[in-house]
Amino acid sequence: MQLFAFAAFTLAFVGWLNESWLFLFENPVWLNRYTEYAIILGFGLWRIYAEQNRYTRLRLTVLVAAVTVLWWLIPWLTPFFEPYVGYLWSQPVFPGLHVPGTVTFFLVLAAVFLFGRRVICGWNCPCVGIRETVGFAFRDRTVRGKWAWRLRHTKWFFFVFYVGVMVVTQYPPNSWTVSFVGMFYLVVGLTYFGTFFVAPITGNRFYCRYLCPYGATFGLLNHAGFYDVRLDSTKCNDCRRCEQVCDMGIPVWEQGKKHGRITGIEDCMGCARCVVSCPTDALEIRDVRNLFRPGLVQNGSHLMKKRPVPLVPRIDPEPRPVAERVRDDDEIYLRPALAEIEKQAARCLDCGVPGCRTGCPLQNRIPDWMQAAARGDFVEAAAIAQSTSALPEVCGRLCPQHRLCEGSCTKAKEDGAVTIGAIERYVTEIAFEQGWGPGEPARRDGRRVAVVGAGPAGLSCADFLNRAGVTVTVYDRAEEIGGLLGHGVPPFKLDRSVLATRRALFEAAGIRFALGTDVDRAALARLVADHDAVFIGTGTQKAREVPLPGRALPGVHAALDFLSQSVALRGRRVAVLGAGDTAIDCARHARRLGASATIHARAGADRLRASPREVKVAREEGVEFQFGHAPIAIVGEGRASGVRFEAKGGIRDEQADVVVLAFGFESEPPAWLADLGVETDETGRIRVDGRGRTTRPRLYAGGDNVSGPDLVVTAMAAGRRAAETIIKDTAGWRRAVHALALRRPAPAPDAAPLAAKQSLSGVGA
Repeated sequence: MQLFAFAAFTLAFVGWLNESWLFLFENPVWLNRYTEYAIILGFGLWRIYAEQNRYTRLRLTVLVAAVTVLWWLIPWLTPFFEPYVGYLWSQPVFPGLHVPGTVTFFLVLAAVFLFGRRVICGWNCPCVGIRETVGFAFRDRTVRGKWAWRLRHTKWFFFVFYVGVMVVTQYPPNSWTVSFVGMFYLVVGLTYFGTFFVAPITGNRFYCRYLCPYGATFGLLNHAGFYDVRLDSTKCNDCRRCEQVCDMGIPVWEQGKKHGRITGIEDCMGCARCVVSCPTDALEIRDVRNLFRPGLVQNGSHLMKKRPVPLVPRIDPEPRPVAERVRDDDEIYLRPALAEIEKQAARCLDCGVPGCRTGCPLQNRIPDWMQAAARGDFVEAAAIAQSTSALPEVCGRLCPQHRLCEGSCTKAKEDGAVTIGAIERYVTEIAFEQGWGPGEPARRDGRRVAVVGAGPAGLSCADFLNRAGVTVTVYDRAEEIGGLLGHGVPPFKLDRSVLATRRALFEAAGIRFALGTDVDRAALARLVADHDAVFIGTGTQKAREVPLPGRALPGVHAALDFLSQSVALRGRRVAVLGAGDTAIDCARHARRLGASATIHARAGADRLRASPREVKVAREEGVEFQFGHAPIAIVGEGRASGVRFEAKGGIRDEQADVVVLAFGFESEPPAWLADLGVETDETGRIRVDGRGRTTRPRLYAGGDNVSGPDLVVTAMAAGRRAAETIIKDTAGWRRAVHALALRRPAPAPDAAPLAAKQSLSGVGA
């Protein structure tokens, strides 16, 4: 569409050039100054048909009709001349809007004074017409920001030039004034048509914002007259959609929140996109009619003729009954009806600056797949979610949405954030059931990359490399993919079938897996030698060491070890030390084994690292919480029988038959990484630059082994970032330069070739 639009721009320019200077083909209608209007009509019909906003469709209909009839058909088929004042080169043909001193000129100035610049720029201007129809394909290129806003003052130079034309045309012409006026119209023509060709860079309104002398004239009347755009800050929810939809780049939200109105009103051409796009009716247009009808409120609902929409409350997925779910390891949430998922997705406001996307480490296109889900197109929604995330169905289950996407949702402070996590999970599941799945790339480019570690970082890296046509093999010492997701997250939070389904999809897309394979120094050196790049995503699975007396007693377990147990503990007491999601997982697992469970957190209730959702379901399942309990020692004779805490009021002992240490994890990379030229910091984390490159060429890393224990989504973001870097580093001339830097010999392998089912000490996943 953009190429088609560019061709139309070119044809309009050549038509003007032909009538002005070239004089080819005896000035045919398809190659003269009227060519532009024919193009506006053709593209305008398409835009009117495609436009979904009722008010904008009406405006486009009037705009295209006015340009076609007033600017094209009447001057071409039945031209009539306008009266004027002054000394013009020739008698102007109606409409002589841009010609100073004509009747049309004065009438439009009066209309703009009463109703604002919109009566011409928004509804009856060929300059805007071609940019609203042909240039629509470049709307998303509008330059925004402080400097773009400050530079708008360049138009006042052209305005002063135009004022000079108004003045000199009131006196009999001479050689100087003729040159002055001729230069003005030449500059207008060149800037007007010239900005067509920078639209792919600057957006469709560059001329209107920075160069148009007529718009500047009408803009001053916006200030002088009755036109105004106001913002009610009590209704505004700060979604900033008004700023996003403004092609003129006006900081509508910023000015409205600060002053209660748009102060840069001279740049407002009255399209009302900001007003009709406001989800809370916080914006309204005012003009001379408000002088006689003070109660008139021209907000979005008024302009769109909308009836009030009933408020849809946030409804979270319903969990299974407590008595039922504590007896098994099945996931606890019931899938809502499709209609309910669509209704909840429709709550998304599609903010101009989506806080949800900003709050997501993966920058997921949340409003886009929300819109698809709201109309019931779950395959499209899943495809959009998959475009930025390798594991959307996992993120929907495990991400702490309360402090990421949902915590940044503009509806959070009003009537509850959109249920982003739940919808992300369910749209992907429904799409799978409908047969959707990412296919294999159309071609392979010959590059080969090895990924060590099948956790979130490794899988994300492998997925995005595979999409780019790179041949990828993923190595992991476990028998299944997922890393900690597979054995560190209990099934009642992440069913194992989810990972099995995702593995099948990865394999169908062409990713190869070498599972049950331990990668040691020799194997890693061989992988580096045999591949264009190697990514290390081995995570952190070593329990954090805490110098706690008695931790070696029988009955004391590390969190991961305890989560893998299935021994009945009916009637036993389990004390979990920790304050994160892993601690809650262990306590809930203990309840399913028949034990009573208490979480002892050093911090207060308001400083828990665990998500409120997990705390809520844990309490429902009978988990108790003790806050301000700092463990001093594990007590017991021959076996753990309790924990001694420093608490408010002094030292106290709590009885326990089983003690679980859930203090988190820390990095433990193999010492031989240094032999391969890979540097680590004092905590054992691998050093990388901002794009995942390690200190050893062709070796990349990301995830918890770089950042320390963190979220699934941040590990996935690191994997994707490294994949993008690998693709860039191994493409074209970069690949050749990169290869020259690797002429130093690789460390000699000291073991047999890499094979599945090895049992060598080294890097796991």
